[in-house]
Amino acid sequence: MLTVITIIWVLIWALVLVDLFRRDWSTLKKVLWAVAMLIFPVVGVIAYLIVRPATASDLDGGIPSSNSPEERIRDHHPV
Repeated sequence: MLTVITIIWVLIWALVLVDLFRRDWSTLKKVLWAVAMLIFPVVGVIAYLIVRPATASDLDGGIPSSNSPEERIRDHHPV
């Protein structure tokens, strides 16, 4: 059971590191977060997930919004 938990935790940690290095932050900020997650793995990862700002893909999930009037009309009247 401990092995499964360890594998899941390592996957979460790796995904958080990938997310960290894909951000448009300064190199110093990325390195400080990476070191914090290396020294304090559980607290560092949880703190990063709470503190990190949301990106555009996090907010809308990559699904285009239908804000234009043409798209709203087309939704109600298929042609």
